[in-house]
Amino acid sequence: MKKLLFFTLLLFFVSGQINAQISQMKQYVFGHSLIVHTPPLYPTPSDETTVPHWMALLATEASKTYACSGQYGFLPQHRQLPPFAQWGFDTVTPAWDDNQYDFDSANFNNVLITAANFAQWQGPAVNYYNDTVSPVSCTREINDWVKSQQPDCRIYIYENWPDMAGYLSSGFPPNQTEWNNYNNYIDGAFHDWWIEYHDSLLLQRPNDSIRMIPVGPIIANLLRLSPYDQIPITTLYEDDAPHGRPTIYFLAGLITYMATYQEMAPATYQVPTTVDSIVRVNYNSIVNFIWNELVAFNIAGTNNSRVFFGNPPTTSIQHNVSQDVVNIFPNPSNGFFYLNNNQYTIQKGYNTLGELIIESQDNFIDLSEQKPGIYLVEIEHKVTGEKIIKRVIKN
Repeated sequence: MKKLLFFTLLLFFVSGQINAQISQMKQYVFGHSLIVHTPPLYPTPSDETTVPHWMALLATEASKTYACSGQYGFLPQHRQLPPFAQWGFDTVTPAWDDNQYDFDSANFNNVLITAANFAQWQGPAVNYYNDTVSPVSCTREINDWVKSQQPDCRIYIYENWPDMAGYLSSGFPPNQTEWNNYNNYIDGAFHDWWIEYHDSLLLQRPNDSIRMIPVGPIIANLLRLSPYDQIPITTLYEDDAPHGRPTIYFLAGLITYMATYQEMAPATYQVPTTVDSIVRVNYNSIVNFIWNELVAFNIAGTNNSRVFFGNPPTTSIQHNVSQDVVNIFPNPSNGFFYLNNNQYTIQKGYNTLGELIIESQDNFIDLSEQKPGIYLVEIEHKVTGEKIIKRVIKN
């Protein structure tokens, strides 16, 4: 079975070699409130608690176009096809008027599908309780219908974040231990469920080139690192569902933008004050971190991207001038890593769970006693205090 899966996934990537980047996106979303949350508990100036809002702003800054329509529901409800466009936004051009045009005439080139965030207690191919369909079978049905209408449309699985209530003993917000356990689950068993879900879809529909965007795990990994671990939880989320506040949806939009446009978000974008100040100040470093995470998200044991179409990048593309001239070498190495720029020092090293494993204030870091694997290294400019996160591999 494993051999069959490997060769099926190989076929998936061979068949998926199409033109990678796009400049004009028309997107339809089979989603729920972890993509579009309106109205939020705490009012915002516009649609800051929606992913399409941030997608549109980033696209405009990058001189690209973005239009979006979509609907609420969970996967069993999304099977009621054709869909109907029930979303509207202040800042986003609608992609489809379902009262005037059929879906097949809308020229969608991007479709986003997501599962509920509380379905992960059993396998993705197991039927929902008291039902005859599963997350996999529902998604396959939606995929097949979309492909019959828009054969060249790119389909993405949006991996959101899980329900938080089960981790709370005294209600929202969580204490530090509960918060740590929650984020470990996002990048652990919860993420494993989405991997199995994606692999099942690839096995059954290898020619349809379904990709996956690991939004929840990337956000969780970022929030484990300094200085983002200092952002108050109540600035990120408003309840235990957990519905996000603008900062969370901004990060989700940033990840989704880079995954679907297949390029780094524009360095010139000015993050508005509705987003937490730590995120605003470190925008370029966050973009670099997200890009590294997306580039590294491959089918296990291969260099085949789960995210990108065409020929995906294989190395990090640094984003601003300072990052262009600072790097760590050799990488990979047997544990000793050095900086190539004496204007910076290495401050901290983390494992992929976000646990601090070593501190330093030098131009090198010694990970020789750590197990082989991927580690995150925090670098700081001696004068400006700018922080950069680098990914290193210990052989």
